[in-house]
Amino acid sequence: MKFIILLFPIFFALPQQDPFELNQFMLAESYEQSGNLQKAIEIVENLYQKNPNNHNYFNKLYNLYLLTKKYETAIRLVELKLSVNPEDISLYGLKGSVYYLMGNYDLAKKNWEIPIKKNPENPFTYRMMANYAIERRAFDIAIEFLSAGKNKSSDKSIFSMDLGELYLITMQYESAVKEYCELLTQNQNMYAVIESKIFSFINKPDILKNSIKIVEKYQNYDVVFLNLLAKLHTEIKEFDKAFEYYKKIENQQSNAGQQLVSFANFLVNEKEYESAKKVFEYLYNNSNNNSIKSTAKLGLAKVLEAILWNEFNQKNDIWKNYYSPKYFDKLKTNLVLEAYQSVIDLFKFSDVAVEAIFSIGRINFYVNNDLNSAEEFFSEIINKYPTSRFYSRSLLEVALIKIIQNDFQSAIDYLNRIESSTTFIEEDKLSSYFYLAKLYAVEGNFNKAGTYLRKITDDVRNDFTNDALEFSLLLNTAKNDSINLLKYSKAEILVIQKDYKQAKKIYEEILSNRQSFILQPFCLIKIAEMEVALNQYQLALLKLDEIYNQKEKNIFSDKALFLKGKIYEYELNDYEQAISSYKNLLLEFPKSIYSDEARESINRLNKENIRKEKDA
Repeated sequence: MKFIILLFPIFFALPQQDPFELNQFMLAESYEQSGNLQKAIEIVENLYQKNPNNHNYFNKLYNLYLLTKKYETAIRLVELKLSVNPEDISLYGLKGSVYYLMGNYDLAKKNWEIPIKKNPENPFTYRMMANYAIERRAFDIAIEFLSAGKNKSSDKSIFSMDLGELYLITMQYESAVKEYCELLTQNQNMYAVIESKIFSFINKPDILKNSIKIVEKYQNYDVVFLNLLAKLHTEIKEFDKAFEYYKKIENQQSNAGQQLVSFANFLVNEKEYESAKKVFEYLYNNSNNNSIKSTAKLGLAKVLEAILWNEFNQKNDIWKNYYSPKYFDKLKTNLVLEAYQSVIDLFKFSDVAVEAIFSIGRINFYVNNDLNSAEEFFSEIINKYPTSRFYSRSLLEVALIKIIQNDFQSAIDYLNRIESSTTFIEEDKLSSYFYLAKLYAVEGNFNKAGTYLRKITDDVRNDFTNDALEFSLLLNTAKNDSINLLKYSKAEILVIQKDYKQAKKIYEEILSNRQSFILQPFCLIKIAEMEVALNQYQLALLKLDEIYNQKEKNIFSDKALFLKGKIYEYELNDYEQAISSYKNLLLEFPKSIYSDEARESINRLNKENIRKEKDA
């Protein structure tokens, strides 16, 4: 917090100052800095006695008396100055400050009040004396002075901001909100600052509720108060009330619905789907803007899709690296698919229509497991909308379908088209490199596979780096064992195809071959992951313990601990064992890429244990 402390002028440049005096003053400062305050006082006292009109000497001597707690001497110094300059109100401020330091708060306040009583109509005097009180952290006195000055001033805003700050310091939050609202009534341009101030302290429900009551009294002044109320009700999760205020804002400002769109998208991100649905429906039914109507229609479909994905994820073990999806039938997804089809029919050839086409493709692919229908929708984007932001993603999705269908050459063709596109998304390009490396490896072209992996690892900031490094390490170290490397690559394709049982057999076959010792650590962790995917948890735990016990001899020891923790957490519901695994990971592998997730899991499970104890 920054206040303007109006004290006294210091270090005035004195023309033609005596060189001897200047040297003496600098010597005093040197003594002060070295801690020899008494010697500094002696020098400055001599200088001040010779030249009592020098502000530098007075200020320095005053401060030195305070530093050495010679308060009575400091008072006599100020009183002597007052006898010569009785109209210098800053001297009353200095005198009051000394009394405050002495613990005589009544005399401090009386001295600060003298200039105010002499000139009660001058707001500047109230503000100046308040700053002396603030300097001594006499916040209640400062609030009293600023409040009185505010009543005398024609520009109350200059007092409201400081009053708000003081109320925050003294934890008088409701008073702070009131001051900030007063400030907003005079200067709406301060809204962003005021909103930030208010939201810095309303983290407690009772303060938030009381703040809403205060702001409600100002809602007829200006639309900024409606906006503030909408934000406050959103913060307390009263979304219907926030929605009503946003509608009022829209009616007054005619923002073409953009603020309501932002609110609806926020609700989607917060998984408040029913509330988001209401907003999108209102926008679609009431907006005259075609762009907003199409956005709202798409938003409605997205809400239904979000609900669908939420249900799908709850039914599937998405905590696993690999899992066998429990697909939904078309009856389960028809409502969402029809909503997206409605978007396509209403807004043909628009960006929202293309996004709807892509969404239908994804639902058919990942939720319904209808590969043919999925490919049909993705292909529509590929053939008709090559400049769309969904073009490269559609190519990638069709390539994955082709891999599942064992049509590897077609998959390679689709993947190669991503980089040649003028509108590719970086993540899609990196994904294409990774899958191309897998496909070329299964053909035995390990050099070309390595080339694509290096394109990924050259940029360490992407999400594919670790997997690419892992596969690249495998190719480089096991290149002389081409037969087993080819088998391993075949198993990797089976994993993409979700044939975990067959993939596990190949990994086990390689593991049993003593000559494939380089591949064995890779196969061991893969077998454990396949057993997790196949719900063979006890077998997986045995493999993971074997990997962990090899410590530094196995590069996957940290990964084994992390996966072990997840099994205990999500499947076996043994939180103590899960926490133990995560803690061992943090202790033994502090630089592991799984450290952050392990730390988050520990915090989450500890909270869950506390909740269970309370419920017991």
